[in-house]
Amino acid sequence: MELAVVIPVYNEAQAICKNFAVIYDTFLQDDISCQYIIVDDGSSDTSWLEISKLQKEYSNVSAIRFARNFGKEMAICAGLDNIDAERYLIMDSDLQHPPKCVKDMLLLMDRSQVNIVDGVKQQRGKENFLYRFFAKGFYKILKKTTGLDLNDSSDFKLIDRSVVDTIRQFRESNLFFRGLIDWVGFERTNYFFTVEERVEGESSFSLFRLMKLAFNAILSHTSKPLYLTFFGGAIFLLFAVILGIQTLVNYFSGNAVSGFSTVILLILFTGSVIMLSLGMIGVYISRIYDEVKGRPRYIVSQNLSRGIKKDRKII
Repeated sequence: MELAVVIPVYNEAQAICKNFAVIYDTFLQDDISCQYIIVDDGSSDTSWLEISKLQKEYSNVSAIRFARNFGKEMAICAGLDNIDAERYLIMDSDLQHPPKCVKDMLLLMDRSQVNIVDGVKQQRGKENFLYRFFAKGFYKILKKTTGLDLNDSSDFKLIDRSVVDTIRQFRESNLFFRGLIDWVGFERTNYFFTVEERVEGESSFSLFRLMKLAFNAILSHTSKPLYLTFFGGAIFLLFAVILGIQTLVNYFSGNAVSGFSTVILLILFTGSVIMLSLGMIGVYISRIYDEVKGRPRYIVSQNLSRGIKKDRKII
């Protein structure tokens, strides 16, 4: 098979059938032959019933359902794990990744002979100011801490088999797909697109989920936050030396001031540094604990397959 299209879905019951029809018709008009795999990331609505209808209606659609919500990153990995092709397209089901752009992405890959075509947001569409502000801040922090320049990046990507074979070797329970694609290297080029408006439904990607994604991305790709403990200790030591000298000078000059303001401030500052350091270390230890347990990254509860790899139930 030349092209496999991986579509992660979470609580899209209202829109999945209409949106998929648009994707299917667009690919048909552009003469793009492909196999679809739709991954239901443990939706709490009737998304799986709608996906089951699609699987029965379209002969080139396969579907798998998670036993619970494991996250979009795992849904993408499950799609890549469970279907074989020469090329793989990852796109959202809400049409914000325009299906009309896929033909150009395929032509770009043929023309440039690259392994990865990155979908980069030329215009982000309608986003509230707070969300846009935090998104920009996330990319800046990610670049400074990990070296990954993912400004305006997206999960809208076209990758070839060699990249997917490499990704399948990773066994982390916590991963950031966009960062992983950047980390593995290979030849790549950018494809700029405009984010389309959602036709049906509402996005489930809130500001809280953005912050959670940012936290996961940073912790998955660097241990630099652990150095905060060192720098915090160094700053505290500097303040301690300065305040110590000041205290000794006041004592020997007979100008010592009674009271505990300095002591209280020192205790508060010291306690905050210690708690921050322990918290950061604790997060990394918890991730080590999760990896050491060796539990499956995701569990497939239902499998509607056409040419899908049925032997991969638990990964």
